[in-house]
Amino acid sequence: MLSVTRLKTALAAGAMLCAVAFASPASAQPAPGAAPAPAVSPQVQAAMKQAHAMAEMLNVPTQVKNLTQAMRNQMIQAVIQASGKSVDDAIKIVDEVLMPDLNAAVPDLTEAMLQPWANNFTAEDLKGLQEFYATPLGQRLLKTVPVVSQQIAQASQAWGQRVFRESVQKHNQELHDRGLKF
Repeated sequence: MLSVTRLKTALAAGAMLCAVAFASPASAQPAPGAAPAPAVSPQVQAAMKQAHAMAEMLNVPTQVKNLTQAMRNQMIQAVIQASGKSVDDAIKIVDEVLMPDLNAAVPDLTEAMLQPWANNFTAEDLKGLQEFYATPLGQRLLKTVPVVSQQIAQASQAWGQRVFRESVQKHNQELHDRGLKF
């Protein structure tokens, strides 16, 4: 039997990850009973319009697709774990029951991904960025940023592992005295 509590927990965790990754004050909904969010300024509205014009250049549709696919995979695993159902059955449940709601909310995710651009840049700034991204160097930057980001993540992880190992080795006796064995 499907554990609704486990499924809700997994879905909430996935939603929270997305919310943390893409939260912006202007896109947040007020809590029930709370004062409504302040009106968005005309400058932010204009910037948001320009951010939408940049969405394709910023690869937002692909990012949204990747996020929804990752959430689908998490939901499938949550259904399997909560119910013991086969992979095929879990896929069917997720695709027929849960994905329609997730897909219907994609415009909200797109807005949440574009809102930080509108909050941090003027419409004129965004237009300038769009013009830059249309240049050969801008296109190269857009294509290279994911590779550079991956390389930075790998270098950061390797650095963290190296510093941790060295620190553990340096403080091995003290850590051992405190009950830790590395």
